[in-house]
Amino acid sequence: MNLLDPDGGGARLLAAVMIILGMLYLCVMLVLARVHRAWTGTPPDGLFFVFVMPCLNEEAVIGPSLARLLQSPAANRRVLVVDDGSDDRTSQLVLDVPDDRVWLLRRTPPHARKGKGAALNAAMGDLATRAEILARDPSDVIIAVVDADGRLDPHTVEAVAPYFADPRTAGVQTGVRINNRGTSLLARLQDMEFVIYTDVFQRGRGQLDNVGLGGNGQFVRLSALRSLGGSPWSHSLTEDLDLGVRLLLAGWRNQFCPQADVHQQGVIRLGRLLRQRSRWFQGHLQSWTLMPRVLRQARARALPDMLFHLSSPLLILLASLLTAAFVLSTVAVLTSWFASGPAPDARYFLGAYLMAAGPALVCGLIYRSREPLTGVGMLRLAGYVHLYMLYALVWFVAGWWALARVVGRRTSWHKTARTPEPPRADTRTPMPAASDGHRG
Repeated sequence: MNLLDPDGGGARLLAAVMIILGMLYLCVMLVLARVHRAWTGTPPDGLFFVFVMPCLNEEAVIGPSLARLLQSPAANRRVLVVDDGSDDRTSQLVLDVPDDRVWLLRRTPPHARKGKGAALNAAMGDLATRAEILARDPSDVIIAVVDADGRLDPHTVEAVAPYFADPRTAGVQTGVRINNRGTSLLARLQDMEFVIYTDVFQRGRGQLDNVGLGGNGQFVRLSALRSLGGSPWSHSLTEDLDLGVRLLLAGWRNQFCPQADVHQQGVIRLGRLLRQRSRWFQGHLQSWTLMPRVLRQARARALPDMLFHLSSPLLILLASLLTAAFVLSTVAVLTSWFASGPAPDARYFLGAYLMAAGPALVCGLIYRSREPLTGVGMLRLAGYVHLYMLYALVWFVAGWWALARVVGRRTSWHKTARTPEPPRADTRTPMPAASDGHRG
């Protein structure tokens, strides 16, 4: 079957099949998400939380992020900032924080700037030398990975803690929101993307024992990390995806916590968004090395969805070809019509539009239920939905860019730049004073 045949029949058929299968998958996930129940039990005693924050030139955002983490006076929390070779004032800003619950690990070349996974593994090595960690059962120590621009809801620890009452739980992932969604249309569309992913797919995967871990708002039991060896994070460009899958394959379980979110900075320039998504796409391709282990070790109920999730880059590339073929065939039909041919059947265009817009509209309604969007009626919501359909095309471009990088054996990336943000109302609480004996 030629995808680019003149009349576009093959492309239309394959596109219709993919859309129908995609809609069925969305419907299944919607049903599973509705039966997902958040844990509300009693958290285990003695949990000790260490927030690990990998940093590379984060002076623009590190101050407000630390202020938010330190708002609670709880004694069972520490923050370990890993300065991964910054050449700005990141370390100095950390040292200036008057709270001995903050620890600082400074990495310098040639060991620094080897990727986020390497920085997190260095944090594991640092924690293995600290008396406050050595004195505790590693099953009670929870490592929380937070990006420098990440702002956890104030009640996050209280929301996450009950999930660790189950000794089989390795990791808990919070929801993810974009904190500058009200000031940038591109950030708004990213927020829609994250809400749909977490509120539908993460909830649904919770019923399939296939919850994924993200790079921000990730809480993992120290004993689970150590079960993967001394360097639990890989060098993959998506070390979070890789970690989550390997924990599941090792027999642990991951949970999704919908009661709390981590708010992060959205990218407001299209070029930076393409670079970020290409990095994620390439990391997803790198995770294909896990496929043999998945086939051998994955739980039966998780296996189909895990295979689907890991193979999604291939599906995106195929969808991009089908979309291109569909556009070309549509242009051919319209050209023939304008050249005095028979008028095209309007049902063809209406059917194509409904198949493309239908799932997007469902996603838009889900987003509106989570984000009231004050003053936004159905007409304006429909506008967001159509913009979201165009926004989704970013993944097509990012996918081919990532594939080109794989073919060219290129794996290095520049980090996403941050933009300074004014302090939010709930980050202005002064940090509690503490002793001057600092930290490492």
